[in-house]
Amino acid sequence: MNVFFRYISSLYLKSFFILFFSLTFFFVAIDFLVNFNKIPKSANLELLYILFLTCSAVSYILPLAIVFALILCVFNMIRSNEFVSLYALGLSKNQVIFYPFLWALFFCFVYIGLNFTPFAYANEYKSNIIKTGLVSREGGNVLIKYDNKFVYIEKTSTNSLYNVKIFDVKNLDIKQLTQAKKAQFNGQSWELIDVKTIKVPDKLIVSQEGLKIKDFKSIKGLENFSPKILERISLVESDPSYSISDALESILIFAKQDISTNTLRTSLYSLVFIPFFAPFLMLVIYYYFPITARFFNLAFLAFVFFISVLSAWGLLFLLTRLSENEILLPEFGIMLPIFILICMGSWFYYKNK
Repeated sequence: MNVFFRYISSLYLKSFFILFFSLTFFFVAIDFLVNFNKIPKSANLELLYILFLTCSAVSYILPLAIVFALILCVFNMIRSNEFVSLYALGLSKNQVIFYPFLWALFFCFVYIGLNFTPFAYANEYKSNIIKTGLVSREGGNVLIKYDNKFVYIEKTSTNSLYNVKIFDVKNLDIKQLTQAKKAQFNGQSWELIDVKTIKVPDKLIVSQEGLKIKDFKSIKGLENFSPKILERISLVESDPSYSISDALESILIFAKQDISTNTLRTSLYSLVFIPFFAPFLMLVIYYYFPITARFFNLAFLAFVFFISVLSAWGLLFLLTRLSENEILLPEFGIMLPIFILICMGSWFYYKNK
């Protein structure tokens, strides 16, 4: 079996890498030419733009390359009668597809692993270079709610916040205002610097207890908010990207504050579940491949399979966009189609055992 594994894997991987790098180069070349005049005239930024563009292209190209590689690989074997020869040597249909399927799963898990890293922000960095001439950008004018507090942040940057105002609210009344010129993240919590607190008494009565104003050099505050989460929130109007870990952390925080998590769940499902579109679509279409070319027009049949794959990918892409715009729940727009595809692929596999 090791011989068959090496042989089928070599054919599949050869087709995969040819398609993957060709499609990536085509995607990058077209995008770079279209946006060439918008990119700042700097060699460093141009190289960074190409790098981030290449990384962002992977999410679109990888699933297509995985499935197209199978079609190209198998049809080349059918044309040379190698496909039917594998059956003649004792391999079953499931054994032939099993090796490419394992490689497809491997590429999917590698891609998901990369989405735990800054790789997930490549598309955002690419857009930043065009819009601002910088890789990262500062957010600002953020108003967020957590527990019984409202927090206004005038400006955010890496591990720093500027002109922070924290309103403690009870029964729609402001009980305390905390103002800080700056907040610095020390690795575990936020340290508010140059702080002024204004405490409002329960009952404001003339000639009795009034506002209590205190100044502090520094105090701790904004628990449970990491710098990356605040950065994502500050850029929410510009449709920021999320890594898997940031999306999970944001969902937990937003859920506690009864804030809609539809966009976050869509981003999370897109990073985790959509990659599995390719391996299980491979299983579905594989069992419709002919064994020999004698009774079929292979060119036309390959064209039909390519169009079918593009149509399925386009439908999933449309459902994802509908989920992002909250027209569909992400569970129905993303998870349900992938689950149906997994069930279909598994059914075909066990049916041909």
